[in-house]
Amino acid sequence: MSRVRRNLAELDRQLAEQKNCSRLEVEGGWYGVLRVPAMRSDEDLALALLNEKGVYVHPGHFYDFTADGFLVVSLITPERTFAEGIRRIFAFLQ
Repeated sequence: MSRVRRNLAELDRQLAEQKNCSRLEVEGGWYGVLRVPAMRSDEDLALALLNEKGVYVHPGHFYDFTADGFLVVSLITPERTFAEGIRRIFAFLQ
């Protein structure tokens, strides 16, 4: 739980430094849901992040989001890896 809390705090810190994305309220568990610009389908965005930036996220439709513009990140990822991954996501979305 402490890692989840620290990663959520890191996510919020990085969110505060940019204007394109936000997150949905965490309702328990170990996932963070990012609201991102719907530049393309969530699946295409997730694949681009994996192939171009080496960051693995889930597209929103894996979690029954019916519209594009949602990515799901794991808050149980090791902290340094998580922080770098979030940085890469936000840089990619700029």
